[in-house]
Amino acid sequence: MGEVESEAVPGQPWSQFHNVLGLKSFGRRLDILRRQYLNHRFDRRSPLDPLPDHLLSRIYDHEVTLPPRRLLMQPGAQTIDGLLFVASLAAALEARTVFEIGTFTGVTTWTLARNLPEASVHTLDIPPEGTPTWTVEKDDVHRGSEENLVYKRLPAGGEITQHWSDSATFDFSPWYDTIDLVYIDGAHSEPYVRSDTDNALRMMSGRGAVVWDDYWRLSPGVVKVLHERSDIGLHRIPGTRLVVHVGRDAEEAILRGPRPT
Repeated sequence: MGEVESEAVPGQPWSQFHNVLGLKSFGRRLDILRRQYLNHRFDRRSPLDPLPDHLLSRIYDHEVTLPPRRLLMQPGAQTIDGLLFVASLAAALEARTVFEIGTFTGVTTWTLARNLPEASVHTLDIPPEGTPTWTVEKDDVHRGSEENLVYKRLPAGGEITQHWSDSATFDFSPWYDTIDLVYIDGAHSEPYVRSDTDNALRMMSGRGAVVWDDYWRLSPGVVKVLHERSDIGLHRIPGTRLVVHVGRDAEEAILRGPRPT
């Protein structure tokens, strides 16, 4: 997912939550500034345009609930800004069905279910003992497990169904054309991203959207595949490592507001 770029002071676990200048090491500060510069340069050079402001404004106009702070900004987990966008988009779509590829600890799973109390949320991850079908990237070290699932310890709201399987071999066909929001945060190698993308687009409903995580300079597999898919209309989400494809009907639904009951 990315790098945790802050350090907590012993005895003050939240004092340095977002405080770069509070870091003890001057070298560490310079390293963070260097990485921020490289990330900014990647965004500036990206061929993907940001999602238009009029859509972002409508999406972010929804109140959402985030997990407890102790669960945020953990290695391999979604960022606060990323969670905020995904949950806001789900609310804007009034999503009734969600499919997540890549569970890990289930923080995003919980966030989606918590904000969609009437929805059915499916989440898929390769079992801890499973062997990937295809080559994975060196940073694909985060695996989900029954023992570490956040949504089993916190009240969620929406219905959550956990699937344990390799996305390379999982049968997605029962969900074709039925999913209002597909969220892809699985393995980052080209074969997996390409396969997950194809399956996500097949699952997307008529008023659905697809979100990809880890579009940034250290995930070349994600970057290459998404740059190849200029045919479907992709947009970056400012302040995150997310890319979104919003279908035409979904865009109209977001701008129109709540659907008739």
